[in-house]
Amino acid sequence: MNKNNNDYKADVARLSNLFKEVQDIRYGRAEAKVLPNEKEEIKFNRIYVVDHRFNAIGAIIGVLFIILFMMTVKGNYIFASSEDERIAIDTFEANKNAINIIDTISENISDFTKKDIINREIDVEIETKYVETNLLPKDEQIVVQEGTIGKIEQTVILTYENGKLISESVVGETIKVEAVEKIIEVGTSEFLLENQVHIDDVMYTTEEIEMYGSKNEDDLICYIYQHINVIILEEDDGWAKISVDGLEGYIKSEYITSEAVTPGIAEKSRIKRLEISIKPEMLLNKPSGLTKDDFKKVLSGIDTDSNKIFENNAEVFFEMEQKYNINGIFLAALGMHESNWGTSTIAQEKRNLFGYGAYDSSAYESSFEFESYEEGIETVAKSLVKNYLNEAGTEIYDGETASGTYYNGATLAGVNIRYASDTNWATRIYNIMVSLYENL
Repeated sequence: MNKNNNDYKADVARLSNLFKEVQDIRYGRAEAKVLPNEKEEIKFNRIYVVDHRFNAIGAIIGVLFIILFMMTVKGNYIFASSEDERIAIDTFEANKNAINIIDTISENISDFTKKDIINREIDVEIETKYVETNLLPKDEQIVVQEGTIGKIEQTVILTYENGKLISESVVGETIKVEAVEKIIEVGTSEFLLENQVHIDDVMYTTEEIEMYGSKNEDDLICYIYQHINVIILEEDDGWAKISVDGLEGYIKSEYITSEAVTPGIAEKSRIKRLEISIKPEMLLNKPSGLTKDDFKKVLSGIDTDSNKIFENNAEVFFEMEQKYNINGIFLAALGMHESNWGTSTIAQEKRNLFGYGAYDSSAYESSFEFESYEEGIETVAKSLVKNYLNEAGTEIYDGETASGTYYNGATLAGVNIRYASDTNWATRIYNIMVSLYENL
């Protein structure tokens, strides 16, 4: 056994030296040795000897490859020539399943690079669009359309290396929800900014002006009083489109202002409106529009009200207006006319400012007497509403309906027909009402 093993080792050593010699000769690192034979024909066989040696080496290498192949194919059987070799072989056989090189390489490759394909939903951000408009004060912004986030489903290939995401590629997209842009209007109007107003706000005329059907001064519609409230609809290039009492038209922008720019003009406008509301044909079965303070103002400081009867009952006239839907200024003017401003005997002794119930033949005796001026004022207010100012069947107060017994229209002229024999009665009442409104 040991002899064969030693021979084997010697053969391997010789083979290794021979291979090195061939390599040195081939690459010029040494020259071929001359064989110890003096015959000339032998000289030419030196190369042959080398080739012969080289062929022997090739054969040995081929045999080794065959042996290795057989070891790989057979797997479970290896030739052994000695006891030591068998021990080594047994050791190899015991560990041959410890590492599967093919599986290991495959696993390492798949762990190194990996690709996944997924579907995911992403949000589409809201875009904002800014639109300029002269319908807003300069630089003011207003959101006219709220945006909504869109939804897109993406098909994505994810690439990992060693478990770490290194790239992703979108290979397909499907819109699930369309995104809606946000729209913001940005004001450009210097006029609205200066007057601190917006479109559809109230503005006021600074003087009596003309209103036109277009931006053309030849297209006149009407005249508008000073201090009249109007609605601004638009403004551009020195022209303002307005609405006043149901009419629309154009005026020069310079002739209107705002409360912010002209403090107190709103109150002037309110009074102007009250003043122009007083007219002979006005309806008396509607409130005057005056406030309680207005009643106190117009009924105070009147020289002809020497006994202060009307001044002291200003709130009563206001309350009758609210309670019975009758023009309180008309009611006061009627009392002033019938009682000669509260100086008549019936007014002073019977607290009856209207001569209520009196007949021409026995005025004092037939007239009603009241415990207070307030009682007399309320009695006459109810009578006028029930009999003179509303058609029969009209709902009036306390669930009652009007009788309309003396109804000829809810104007001064209509009441005059059945209330007074004096044909100038309506004119006289109207003149007193005008004088009271002038106290505003």
